[in-house]
This record gives sequence, structure tokens and C-alpha cells, in this order.
Amino acid sequence: MKTIISCLLLLTSMFYLNSCQEESIPYVEPDQGKDYYPAIVGKYITYKYDSVIFDDNGLTKYNLSGFIRETVSEVIEENDNFKKYKIIKYWRPNDSVQWTLTDVESTTIYEDRIVKTEENLPFIKMIFPNEVETKWDGNAMFDESIIVTVYGEEIKPYEYWEYEVVSKNTPLNINGKLFSETLEVIQVDDNTSNRSKRYSTETFAKGIGLIRKEMKIYETQNPQEGQPWENYAQKGYSLVQEVIDHN
Repeated sequence: MKTIISCLLLLTSMFYLNSCQEESIPYVEPDQGKDYYPAIVGKYITYKYDSVIFDDNGLTKYNLSGFIRETVSEVIEENDNFKKYKIIKYWRPNDSVQWTLTDVESTTIYEDRIVKTEENLPFIKMIFPNEVETKWDGNAMFDESIIVTVYGEEIKPYEYWEYEVVSKNTPLNINGKLFSETLEVIQVDDNTSNRSKRYSTETFAKGIGLIRKEMKIYETQNPQEGQPWENYAQKGYSLVQEVIDHN
């Protein structure tokens, strides 16, 4: 009888200890992905960009390149729901001349999203959490049929966009520099018409922010099957923008 009682007491003690251990496991909050878009006053990122603009029904191509620097200047508005930062953008054609201030923009951090104003248009750049295959309407805060004039040519670059996270926590090498954890958002990849192409993607690095951007916005009235768009686009533009420096 004593042996049976001892065994029961031992089992009870083990159950009690296991229960305590389970209850003591700390709660780990799921990764929301907020580190991919940090906002810190004084933070800057410098980019090199190359762009091609199509004009005169594709007969003229302007090849543009230079450097852009974005700096988080200050907090300009804040309450319990959001924090809004002033973003100052600088430009220079090469590294032998001084920076020229070109734009003052803003980034607003909410609990569930980030809104960045570019060219007076508010883009929902990211939402939280942002796992792979997360989708959202990043252009919901403005009329996506807005007409933009590029070198005298009118175009609607923002039609049919649907943002989607296509990769997360993946390494990426840019110009010989390895970023160990990156997140890529495809904003649009529409090539259903042989008269227009819309492609835009942005890649972010954890703890840094935007490190790469690529766009291809083309239109033509003279499609050429089997040929690359760059050979027959009549209007539109392309852009590749990549990080070269940051703090």
C-alpha cells in the first residue's frame, strides 16, 4: 500500500511540475515585420539610380542617372494613433557636386501600416503583419487613374496595382554588399495587354528600410511580339534605384 501511495504522489508531483513549466513559458509576440521600415530621426539612405524615359513615340530616349538621399528630419505630428515624420530628399548628378534639396515628403507610422507621401500621393507602403502572400491596396488613398505627365507625355502609371509580399527574411546582394534579411513587395506586375506594361517592386532590409526599387511603366500603339518592351515602347519610363550608403 505504501508503495502504491508513493507512486501516486510521485506522478502527482511530476504532473504539477510539468504544469508549472508549461505556464512559465514566456509569450513571444509574432514578428510583425516592423523592423523592415524603421523610422528614426537623423537616419539617411543614399541611392544610385538609372532611368530611361521614352519620348517622341519612342524615337527619343533620355538616359538619366544620379544620386538621391533621403533623410528623416523630425517628427512633425504625433498622437496615440500615429507618428508622422518629415522626410527631406536631396539629389545630385554625381559625387563631385553638392546635394540639392528637391522634395519635402512625409512618412506616417501607424500600428498596422506605413503611409509615405511621394509627389503628393499617399502610398500605403507596408502593412503589419507582413508575411509572404500578404496583399493590400497600396494606392487606396488616391485615385489610381490619376494622369502623370512625363516629358510632355500623359500616362496613368498606377492603374491595376495590388501589393503583395513575395519574399521575407531572405538574403540579397546589391553591388557586392550582402543584406542578410530582406522583404520584397511586388506592387504591380501587369502585362496582360500588349499595349501597356506596369511593373513595380520595392525591397526592404531589416533595420535599414528601402534598399532597392525597380519600375517599368510602358505604353505603345505598335506592339511587337517576341521583342523586349524597351525596343518598342513609345512612352513611359523605367527606373532602377539601389542603396549605396546608409547610417
